[in-house]
Amino acid sequence: MPRRRAVPIAAAALALLMAGAGEVRTQQPLPLDGIVRLLLKIEQVMQAGSPDGYMDLLSSVAHRGLAREAAEALVVPGITRAVIRERDRGPLEGTLPGDGYRLMVEIFTERGRQARVVTWRLDVRRVPTDTSGDEWRIAGQQALATVDGLSRLFLDPERQYRVRDFATRAHDLDVRMGEGLVFVASSAGGPTAAVFVPIRDGVIRFRPAPEVEREQLRAYAGSDTIDTRFEALFLRLHPSDFRRRFPPETLAPEPVDPRVFRKAAEVFKESVPKSYGLDLADLSRDVWSIEPQPGDFLAEIQTRRFQTLTYARSASDPEDISLFDRRRRRNISLYASPERLAAGGRSFDEDGQAPYEVSHYQLDVSIDPERFWLDGRALVSLRVTANAINRLTLRLAEPLTVRSVHSVEFGRLLALRVRGQNNVVVNLTGFATRGTILNLVVAYSGRLEPDEPDRETAAPQFPQDTPILNEASSFPAETNLLYSTRSYWYPQASSGGYATATLHLAVPEPYHVVASGELAPGSPVVVPQADRHQQGRLFTFEARQPVRYLACLISRFTRVDSRTVSLVDAIGSVASRGSTALPSIPAGSGAFNGEIALTVQANPRQAGRGRNAAAVLAGVMEYYASLVGDAPYPALTLALIEKNLPGGHSPPYLAILNQPLPAAAISWSGDPAAFQGFPEFFLAHEAAHQWWGQAVGWRNYHDQWISEGFSQYFAALWGRKSQGDGLFGQLLRRMAQWARREGHAGPVSLGYRLGHIKDDSRIFRAIVYNKSATVLHMLRRMIGDDAFFRGVRHLYFEFRFRKAGTDDVRRAFEQESGRSLKRFFDEWIDGFGTPLVAMTWSTRIAPAPAVTLRVEQRGRLHEFPVTATIHYGDGRTEDHQIVAGDRVSEFSLPVSGDVRKVTLNRDGLTPLEIAPR
Repeated sequence: MPRRRAVPIAAAALALLMAGAGEVRTQQPLPLDGIVRLLLKIEQVMQAGSPDGYMDLLSSVAHRGLAREAAEALVVPGITRAVIRERDRGPLEGTLPGDGYRLMVEIFTERGRQARVVTWRLDVRRVPTDTSGDEWRIAGQQALATVDGLSRLFLDPERQYRVRDFATRAHDLDVRMGEGLVFVASSAGGPTAAVFVPIRDGVIRFRPAPEVEREQLRAYAGSDTIDTRFEALFLRLHPSDFRRRFPPETLAPEPVDPRVFRKAAEVFKESVPKSYGLDLADLSRDVWSIEPQPGDFLAEIQTRRFQTLTYARSASDPEDISLFDRRRRRNISLYASPERLAAGGRSFDEDGQAPYEVSHYQLDVSIDPERFWLDGRALVSLRVTANAINRLTLRLAEPLTVRSVHSVEFGRLLALRVRGQNNVVVNLTGFATRGTILNLVVAYSGRLEPDEPDRETAAPQFPQDTPILNEASSFPAETNLLYSTRSYWYPQASSGGYATATLHLAVPEPYHVVASGELAPGSPVVVPQADRHQQGRLFTFEARQPVRYLACLISRFTRVDSRTVSLVDAIGSVASRGSTALPSIPAGSGAFNGEIALTVQANPRQAGRGRNAAAVLAGVMEYYASLVGDAPYPALTLALIEKNLPGGHSPPYLAILNQPLPAAAISWSGDPAAFQGFPEFFLAHEAAHQWWGQAVGWRNYHDQWISEGFSQYFAALWGRKSQGDGLFGQLLRRMAQWARREGHAGPVSLGYRLGHIKDDSRIFRAIVYNKSATVLHMLRRMIGDDAFFRGVRHLYFEFRFRKAGTDDVRRAFEQESGRSLKRFFDEWIDGFGTPLVAMTWSTRIAPAPAVTLRVEQRGRLHEFPVTATIHYGDGRTEDHQIVAGDRVSEFSLPVSGDVRKVTLNRDGLTPLEIAPR
């Protein structure tokens, strides 16, 4: 499961963001025309250190005063290498066609082991000459962006240091070395990197302070502490931190041992590009680095047992301490230091520092399902929320090529790629201040394989050697291409958020598209397909209500049902139950119109299942609207697709259900997502995501339980509505069993990291899905039905088309119940494990017949409701709900006959374990 950050890159330096760094995708290489010759001349002038030479390249219309300033800023002493790369070319206003161009260029200048990259707008004109015909000259220039402070680091081959009884420490990490050799690399600011080669007793010890992180470490290493020898250590620090940690008197110089230096150099070469390193692509083949921020600490630790571990303290991240296994690509530890907790607490918003917010997307994308080829054009309308920006970052899948970026406000813009990342950096030609509206038009294309969603899908997991199909199978699955939340198939905000959208999606026949939004009237229309004999279909979708992300699914579909379901009576029933007034819908979010248009599309072989699902879907949506008092989107398409494995995914306006093939030879009853006695469960769960996960989002991965837990609990509620209390109890008991079985693995709030180390997603589903739903039911039992469902509606309407955190959920239920729930949420969402209890009982006659029940918690303390059942001698039973929370809790329960025994949790609705007597 990918994380926002596997290795740290200083946020402030990255914000300069590599104007020129990374894999730059541009137009096809230009021929060696007069403009290219002009750029080569500018390179020669720079390397010669001659500002006057730059002035000789001006046209007669150039402003010589401004040109002199530009020349002196560009042509500085000591340049050892200069490279200019043209990134874009457009007509120059005021010139005849072919006589003038406005260029966007990147200029790389190297001075020894230091470098910088400048982005320039360069105006050029064709000028007739007496000697050599027409030449191209400079008519104007403007510097748009600069990245300074790039260093080409290398280990000093002439200096070797010996250290004895060496020790250094970062948060929860201790490095010790009885004796060893050190080699240092410096930037312009001083020493910034070092390789340590132990001779004797090189040991690292890592023990995270948070208990939950120690449990994750135990799952990884078999202990809550890593205490192991290292074979080499690479450290990267800001020069000021380096000098503080390693003053000169602690490093004893000695002659260089060539053998040891070669080993250190190999470690250095391998480690430097992994962090703080920039690849400038066609500007320079060398690896250039930026400096860490003060307070950052990075260690690449080579061990025999774990191979390479990366420890990082990245002060700019909300969770600033991490330990990463490079071989397995697993985040082992990830948490906030005490300083970060003091500054902002554990709860953080992934979008909190976003410099802009998108209000609307308009996508025009042609998709070839056979080649996985996308050819798109996106209009991204956004508003600046930072004080001022001169560049912004969009997310777009790394395989897709950006052909051009235009802005209505700034004109043609320079867009750069960061190699290995799904980022596009757009450089503005000026500053945009807070409140500025920008409209970016991004043209892009490329081959993009469809990507299964990872954090927002319900699907079981099987060992790799599980047989999926019988040998005699003749049912290959229908082709289905899903582009959704993690595939970055369109240019989108780097930090999420909600926006409306219009999608124009073209596919060749016989394919169809379902997508986020309502299918426009008259859609699809037949359109010609370039370079193909068959016709195409153009589908238009409108998402008038804000959505978190956009998704589309391409396949052969048959429409098996289409109906409009009135929700007026369902929503009206909320008030008739005597509930408090519902909060008003936020202004600008669009009031609901009282009905929902439902469409069921299915792969042809699944049409029969689709017809059966249509009526169920209508009942589910009506029921959920009655619980919440609203439906967030006026339309929903249910798509039934063929897959080898069961599962589902629910983007906005769309719910996708996998239908296992008839020849599937798998048994998945042992998965937390399996409720085989209730085949409607997946449909009910995915439908609930339109409310939970889409309309109400989650702030960061610690809060994903809001999406999955509420959807899981709503699916169980639908089971009760459709088939009664027996099924409801059965579903909740199974959820509680999984919560009890896997509860030791970590808290609900650990999110995607549950099972991540062991590569076992069942742990994730057992806790984030099932335990979360069980917690909601316990909360309902504690505060009562009326307060619980008022809290549900309170939360929904307050965060409709916004992202909520765990504290927001707690406050909503506290306000509606009138009681503090902090302890309950701390223990059941942020704590882990489930209660281990022992129970004893005795009877008394006076002053009234009663049973005294004594409940002792032997493990972690939890506050929980549980059913105590009195069994009478005549066969009668009597249930009482009690709430335990102390180490020892005593309860007096009235009785009406001879008591044979008392049992605890007979209904199995509380995830606890009864200790043997």
